[in-house]
Amino acid sequence: MNEPGGKGKTLWEMLVERVKGNNSNGHSTTVSFHNPLDLRVGAAFPMAFANGPELEDFDFTVQEIREYVRRIAGQEFQFTDYALHGLNKKTFDADQAMTARLRVMPNAAGGQEKALLRLYDEFAFAEDFLAVVKDESGVFEATDDDGTKAAFTRINDLRESYEAVVLVVSETTEDGKAAPKKTSTVKVEYWDYWREMELGAGNTTKEFIFVEMSSETGWFQIWRGREFFE
Repeated sequence: MNEPGGKGKTLWEMLVERVKGNNSNGHSTTVSFHNPLDLRVGAAFPMAFANGPELEDFDFTVQEIREYVRRIAGQEFQFTDYALHGLNKKTFDADQAMTARLRVMPNAAGGQEKALLRLYDEFAFAEDFLAVVKDESGVFEATDDDGTKAAFTRINDLRESYEAVVLVVSETTEDGKAAPKKTSTVKVEYWDYWREMELGAGNTTKEFIFVEMSSETGWFQIWRGREFFE
C-alpha cells in the first residue's frame, strides 16, 4: 500500500528507511519508536498476582520491544508488544523459563488497552491451518491440554487479516531509543479473536487469541491471553 498523498512509499519502505542509519556499517544512529510504557530492554517487569497464580514463581524482564504499524483506510495505527522472559525463581532452570508478551494498544477513548499473552503454539506454514484462519465463519476453536474447548470469534466481526510491519528492538538507550545496530524488521499477517471468559461469581473478562504469520517464512505463532491487570 502506498503512502496517501506522499511519495508512494509503502509502510515497509518507510520502516527500512527509519532503521537504515541504525544498522549501517558506518555511523549508526539511535531510532525513536512507539514505547507507550516507556520501558527499557533488560528492565525488570513486575507481575501482579491478579494476572494468574501460575505467574507467581517467575521474575520477568523485558527481552525485546516490538513496534507494529498497520495501515487502515489510509491511516496508520501503532501498537507495541513487550516481549517478556520469565525466570523461575525457585529452580532458575532455563528449561522452565516462560515466554510472554504484553500487548499495549490504543483505544478509541484515547487511552490504552493491555493484554498479557502467552505462546499457545507455533509451527511451520500449513495450508490447512491457513484455511482455518481464512474461514468465512470467523471462528477459531482452541483446545486446552485437558481437552476443554473454547470458541473465539474475530474482533469486531471482521474477516480480513491485518498486514503489519514490525520494528524489533533488542537493546535500548537510557533515553528509551533503539540502540545503534540493535534493530531488525519483519513483515507479518495476523488475525485477531476474542471471547467472554467466565471468572466465577458472575465476573467475566476478555480472552484473546492472535494468530501471526511471518510474511517471509510462513511460520505461524498463536498467542493467547487476557486483559492485563496492573
